[in-house]
Amino acid sequence: MHTHDRPDVETVETLLGKARRHGAGAAELARHRPDLVDLLTPPDGTSPKTRALLAERIIRAAIDRLDPPADSAMRALFGLTAETRRRSVAYRRDEAARLICLTPGAFRRPNREGSMILDIAFEIVTAE
Repeated sequence: MHTHDRPDVETVETLLGKARRHGAGAAELARHRPDLVDLLTPPDGTSPKTRALLAERIIRAAIDRLDPPADSAMRALFGLTAETRRRSVAYRRDEAARLICLTPGAFRRPNREGSMILDIAFEIVTAE
């Protein structure tokens, strides 16, 4: 992503929130969130599946820039670990909560899960 074509943080946050349902692996993004793929890797003649791989890398890189244990929790929530890939959102949310020592109910509150998703959105938008 180049500086001149950065998406706005609100849109990234909204689409990441929607992506959490199926996960942010390339296959899940290609199938369920092509809008997020298009936002993060605008169509340029490259195949949508290849761009989904690039979008996953962008999301992973943003998560990697979070402080621990938020980074591990967000990898789990978005199904970006071997243990959480292709698992239900409820399972992934429970695992994310466990990683940051919260109950799943406490984790789901907007000031927890929502704040961490917003952090990822900011990392994506401000990445060089």
